[in-house]
Amino acid sequence: MKTISNLKTANVTIKDVAKKAGVSVSTVSKVINGNYKVSEKTKRKVLKAIEELNYLPNFTARSLVLKKTQTIGVVLPDIHGEFFSEVIKGIDKKAREHGYHVLITSSHSDIKELDEVLFSLVNGRVDGLIIMNPTLKTSYVESRLLKKLPIVLLNCCADMLDADIILIDNFTGAYNLTKHLLKHGHRKIALITGPEDNTDSIERLRGYKTALIDSGIEPSQTLIFQGDFTEKSGYEAMKLITSLPERPTAVFALNDDMAIGAMMYAKKLGLKIPADMAIAGFDDIPMASYIHPSLTSVHVPIDKVGILAAEKLLNRIEGKSDAKFSKTTLETTLIVRESCGCL
Repeated sequence: MKTISNLKTANVTIKDVAKKAGVSVSTVSKVINGNYKVSEKTKRKVLKAIEELNYLPNFTARSLVLKKTQTIGVVLPDIHGEFFSEVIKGIDKKAREHGYHVLITSSHSDIKELDEVLFSLVNGRVDGLIIMNPTLKTSYVESRLLKKLPIVLLNCCADMLDADIILIDNFTGAYNLTKHLLKHGHRKIALITGPEDNTDSIERLRGYKTALIDSGIEPSQTLIFQGDFTEKSGYEAMKLITSLPERPTAVFALNDDMAIGAMMYAKKLGLKIPADMAIAGFDDIPMASYIHPSLTSVHVPIDKVGILAAEKLLNRIEGKSDAKFSKTTLETTLIVRESCGCL
């Protein structure tokens, strides 16, 4: 197959391609977008003109012929923070091994924004998608994505049957950490949650409450504070926690970023951690072991999430998977450090 060399695209326009191919500009556009019926004869003329004029980079011209972009799309709730950077690192590692590029974007858990992002990516720009959106509903995926291209879902749509899904065992992780704090004498454990409609937060909250109930303690709504998985929300929640008439002896933030924010405010008040108050998080981001005191957390195999997601998706794209879709749940591990005072 011929390839394009000596690219000089700056002065070449779609009109030049149309003129050389002897077709209209709209016909060239149709060939490029690949979403309209164009005769094979016309398509060959347009692609030949594209190649001779160096209108498109090598990989783009090749993708028009092969109907593959050698690119996978990754849609995350956010692209800031250590958790997401570790997921991206795992995806990129596996993609490069297979000769694929990675196109990364975020939806900020907003459905309208997700619609715009997916419309752009699904429209011929990627060969498959990895989507992490803990607020995503099954009906949305069924109506917008299924049968359009291969997808892998991370921590969302657990009841989806026609897609590969990777989940984190959030419930058990939160249950074990709460039981750990209870075992070491804490009876008033404040909780900082994530967004209300976030499945990670919902499952971690369920684990916390179940551990309390199993220990004969009725969960108290006065000890549950709303966060949004950011350091700032942990900092603000800690203001409310420390102003309670009876201050809790421990705080469990449902991710490490919020735990770090809570720790910052506690230090600002002059509280000693863990002597005055124990603090724990969830995810075990790399920073958790470097802050002082080091943060007790629930370890999530973050890099493995990315590697496994990319592996599943690439196998689908390259036809190496059987027709059966899979749901994989990754185990979590309690990591005890200085911040809970239980070493």
